[in-house]
This record gives sequence, C-alpha cells and structure tokens, in this order.
Amino acid sequence: MKHLFVLFFSTLLIGLAAQNKEIVFETGNFASILEKAKKENKYVFIDAYTEWCGPCKMMARETFKTDTIANYFNKNFINYKMDMEKGEGIDFSKKYEVNCYPNLLLLDGSGKPVHRGAGYLKAKEFLVFGQDGLSDDKNFYSQKTNLQKNSFTDITLNKYISLMNSACLDASEAVSVYLKALNPQVLIYKNNWILMRDNSKDIHSPELVYLIQNFKLFAAKYNSEVEEKIVSLGINNFEKFINDDAYDQKGYEKSKLEFTALKWPYTDHIIYDTELKLNRKFNKPGYYAMATQSDFLKYNGKDPGTLNSMAWIFYEEVTDAMQLKAAVAMAKRAVELKPSHEIIDTYAAVLFKSGNTKEAIKQAEKAIAAAKATGAKPDDYKETSELLRKMEDSSTK
Repeated sequence: MKHLFVLFFSTLLIGLAAQNKEIVFETGNFASILEKAKKENKYVFIDAYTEWCGPCKMMARETFKTDTIANYFNKNFINYKMDMEKGEGIDFSKKYEVNCYPNLLLLDGSGKPVHRGAGYLKAKEFLVFGQDGLSDDKNFYSQKTNLQKNSFTDITLNKYISLMNSACLDASEAVSVYLKALNPQVLIYKNNWILMRDNSKDIHSPELVYLIQNFKLFAAKYNSEVEEKIVSLGINNFEKFINDDAYDQKGYEKSKLEFTALKWPYTDHIIYDTELKLNRKFNKPGYYAMATQSDFLKYNGKDPGTLNSMAWIFYEEVTDAMQLKAAVAMAKRAVELKPSHEIIDTYAAVLFKSGNTKEAIKQAEKAIAAAKATGAKPDDYKETSELLRKMEDSSTK
C-alpha cells in the first residue's frame, strides 16, 4: 500500500505540474535577445507592458499561464517582457510605435517587426495571434502590404483600418488619401463622416478643412459628434504645451491668440478644455476651480464618461465642500445619462464624502443592483460592497 500511495502521489504531482505551465520569458538586454533569436532561427515575442496596465496583468496571470499557450510560445518563440516606461522600453516604444498596452509584437532576429497586435487576448485568441505570426499570408505586415497594393475601396479601406486598429496604429494617412479623391459634397454621407470622425487628424487635410468650413451642415445631421470632433482637433493644436515638462505660459498665450484668430467653431469650448488639461498638469488648485465652474457642465454635460471621471478625481483628491458639491452634480448628471454600475458607484462615493450618507447608501445599493442585472459576480462589485458597509457603519455611529 505504501508503494501504491507513493505512486499515486507522484502521478498527482506530475498532473498538477502539467496544469501549471507558463510562458518562459528570457532575461538580459534586448540586443542579447535578438542574438539568441538569430542563433535559434526564431522570432522574438515581445510583451510590451506597463506596471499600471490592468489588461497586461490579466494576460500575465491568465493567458500566459495556459498550458497550450505555454507549450506553443516556448517552442516557437524567444519570449521577452519589456516595460515601456523604463530602461530600453522607452526608446523601444517610440521606435516600434507602441501606442497602447498590452502591445504584442513578433520581431525577427534583426529586430524587424513581422507581426503585431494589441489589447487583452484570451488563450484561444492569443494562440491564433502566434499562429498568424508564423504565416507568410496572415501576419500583420503581409496583410498591410496586400491591402496597400492598390487604390483603396470602401471595403479594403475598412479592412485596413481594422487591421491598424488591432495594433493601435494610425490609419489617418490612408483615410485622408481615400477621402481626398472624393467629391467634397459627399463627405457628409454617413460612411464618409464616420471615416473622418474616427480617423482624420491633420487639420490641414482637405476633408477637415471642408468640415470646419461647413460644420453647421454636419452638426445638423450628426449633432454633438461634430462638436466633439472639432474640439478634439482644436485641443491637438495645443498638445505641445500640454505634453511639455514645464508650462510655457508665454508660448501658450501666443498660440492661443493665433488659434482664436482662426475663428474656428467651438473655440470657447476648445480653449476651456485645453486650459483644464494644462491646469491638471501644472496647477492643481486652478484645475479644481475650473472644474467647479458652470462651464464644466456646459461643455461636458452630455458626456457621462467625462463627468464620471471628473467626479471620481474630486472624490479622491479634494476636501473642499463647494468642490464636493460640484462633484455630486457631475456624478448625478452622469447617472442620468448612463446609469451603469460604475457610474452609480461614483455617485454614491461622492455623496458619502460630501456628507450625505443616507442618499449615498441608496445609490450604493442601486449600483450593486445594476451590477447584478448585468450578470456580474460579487468580485466585480466588491469595492462597492465594501463602500456600502463603510457607509452603513458610519450611519450607525
């Protein structure tokens, strides 16, 4: 019996080990990884991540630890993880246009990219990603080349955009070439508007010049989408100042005068949102003061995402009673527009912090009910449940 038990226990350990495989990621610098790939005649799989990226952590925790994935990637690739905000990752992200995380790349031994994708992928999707990367016909760059061979049609252009989006890459140049060839009067057609709305970025491109000149026609048909697009384009005009390490007030004021002279539609909205971003980075008190003003709701009162994000920032960062009152108004408006679990949860939180515990409890209960209605599991609304308990404890004291 003792021998049988040992045999059974050994078999059990082997079985457990088989279920705990994971991708083996190499250590060392990037150059040494490429050298190893050359020697073994394999591609390098790069997991381009950041420490704060939730989907990156999910892939590392789930997808990379699936037996089929571990077997396939360990056999076929040299695997390497690289933080895009540290060390070699900073230059790597610029060179390879890593615009979102996780970014998933296959490179040959010389560092040339052969395949890429982005975003959280489940095991089956990630296996297909690896298989496509080894296919001369299905890898990202062969697909891109094939689509670029001839003049784009609406079908091939949409395929190209989808391909570029799958890797968080910019398709705007191809879209502009396509739209430039059209009669400007057909730009208002829905398919062309969507192409322009989602992809066009160069304010000097013919399609965007036409949009600015004829914005009333577009706004009459597509409502707030037109304002959102033009405001986004206008803010891009000030990206240099927003992204600088130090605030160049003199340069910004000069640029602001030059932009105002262009007499764009929605100029006031553009300047407000630009200065909100500048204050967020360089002057926190000014940022909170701006967001408390009525202009914030005036310009963002139809966007539940922006309202919710700002209300949550106030919940985390401010204690001033008037500012918390403004946060409650933001959150309430967001709930009116989109009563989802996450948004109601924010409303409950800011109500609680502002001192209205009774109403906060009601909203927290609604947030949990909204989560349950979507089939969410208790872990998905765990933080709301914990907040609710905290509120209930507070109300009994």
